[in-house]
Amino acid sequence: MKNNLSKFYLGILALLILCFTLAPKALAGPTSSSYQIIDYGFGAGGISTTSGTSNYLLQGISGELEMASLSSGTYMVWPGLTYTLQPNIPPAPNFSNPSSYYNKLLLIINQGTNLSDTTYAISVSNDGFVNDIHYVQADGTLGATPYYQTYGTTGPCTGWCAANGTTIIGLTPGTTYYARVSAARGFFTEGSFGPAVSAATINPSFTYSLQTTTQSNPPFTIGIGVINAGQVTTSWQKIIATVTTNAYTGGTIYINDVNSGLKSTQTNHTIASVQDDLDSGGVLEGYGARVVSVSQSAGNMELISPYNGTNNNVGPIDTTKRPIADSSSAPVTNGQVSFELKAKAASTTFSASDYSDLVTVVASGSF
Repeated sequence: MKNNLSKFYLGILALLILCFTLAPKALAGPTSSSYQIIDYGFGAGGISTTSGTSNYLLQGISGELEMASLSSGTYMVWPGLTYTLQPNIPPAPNFSNPSSYYNKLLLIINQGTNLSDTTYAISVSNDGFVNDIHYVQADGTLGATPYYQTYGTTGPCTGWCAANGTTIIGLTPGTTYYARVSAARGFFTEGSFGPAVSAATINPSFTYSLQTTTQSNPPFTIGIGVINAGQVTTSWQKIIATVTTNAYTGGTIYINDVNSGLKSTQTNHTIASVQDDLDSGGVLEGYGARVVSVSQSAGNMELISPYNGTNNNVGPIDTTKRPIADSSSAPVTNGQVSFELKAKAASTTFSASDYSDLVTVVASGSF
């Protein structure tokens, strides 16, 4: 009897040892000599479901929800259904100042691998998105809330104007700006903003110079000489005005005078300013200006009628400030105009040696 009980206890002991030895192996995950995964899973699990009415739409899953993301300074891993539904983060856009702008910049979105129905929002900052964060609106201005629209087409400008780019306006001169793009597709799929790039506006600029063909420093004296009755006489010197500006709508050159003609204090007579062909038999006497040439290093200077006449066709010089040339509503570099003065006397014009006029030539930029 004693021997049988000993065998019984030994059997229990062996059974207990066996149970405690097998239990850890039953719970173990994948292992190697240097690691062991205790708990793991693949995918979101559960069952996907979509339901809705005319007023709402619900899309989700039941089961495991994965929201955590592994990240570092250079990458981010986004697992789970929520991140799977989101579009790809757009690559850095093309952000530039193509024409020396002082108050606007050009941005071209880089779609990356996103589908054609993806919409995008553009964020802009002047401090690297620390405190100053704004968003480009449909009209190119900056606003407080994101504005999403399509990438557009290369034909008529729609959305963000595709390859033609979007002009961001109303910016501060002489400032560096940063831009980045976010994508969205469908419901509840707004993604994070992509990498930022920078571009800078420049300061407004305007330079102007005036000289004659024989004088480079003021005060300038323009000689016409002896004006014979019935003949057109042209000034010995030509007046040369040069303007350079990055003004958005360009620069303009104007002329005006004091006497509205050539005046003699000796006789109190004025050869009046006219807009006409001095060679015409109907013009007995007259005085005016004609542009001889126009040029530029960059941009497009153009003459303004009636100062662009040929031969002895002149435009008026009077107390009204009149434009004689401009840069076609765009910035210009070394936009230069050369013009001359012309006069004609009649047989009844009083003779005198002091006919004169004070002509002012000014220029301005339309910023």
